Amino acid sequence: MSVPSVVKGQYFDVAVDPDGSGTFVVICGLTTRNLTHQVNTTDDSIRDCDDPTMVPWRVLNANSQQKDMAGTGLHNRAQTNLIRQILGKTLTYRFIEGEPGDDLVSQGYWEGPFMLTNWQEGASDGANVTSQFTFASDGEVPWVSTMAPTLATLTVSPLTATANSAWTGTITGKTAGSTITASASGATGVSVTGNQVTATWATAGSKTVTLTETFAEASNSPKVTTITVVVS
Repeated sequence: MSVPSVVKGQYFDVAVDPDGSGTFVVICGLTTRNLTHQVNTTDDSIRDCDDPTMVPWRVLNANSQQKDMAGTGLHNRAQTNLIRQILGKTLTYRFIEGEPGDDLVSQGYWEGPFMLTNWQEGASDGANVTSQFTFASDGEVPWVSTMAPTLATLTVSPLTATANSAWTGTITGKTAGSTITASASGATGVSVTGNQVTATWATAGSKTVTLTETFAEASNSPKVTTITVVVS
């Protein structure tokens, strides 16, 4: 049985740098926080030249992307002046994606220029005032990891092979979620599947195998490990 690994919504936050000082202020009181990842496209229609009566297929042309934030929650009187200050201005925001400290998988934030384009306040008699916010991205919004794992030097076993026979080495030290590619001097059939690397050499001697591990959240990605395989 396979189930999703979930995280509670209260680990997400929206924060703004209101004065460009690099100090971010969390917009407090939000009970929902949403980030929409959107790719904008235009359409073309491709007709089948051999069957002009057939309805043509749509093809997409990606022309831009955006990440828009929205949030709703209780009206926080302590931040009323802040909200008035940032309304309609392009400022640096963070959409923070946190996780429980004892079960970290991916933690960090999306950071970039956003504009608070819509602010709605409302309440019913006897109820607490609520606020709704819409923030439109105004440029690139890259992901910044706060986990910063470090890729280790990989090891492979065995380090001996036979000429004209396929060699398979087992890789240890791989970081979960990373990707490994391989190259080998004078070899054919070089590939990586899971935690195994394969290659075939036609001649004997000391051969070099280079493993390149990449992981977007690692501080030292890509990490290159070079090993020597003795072919007899």
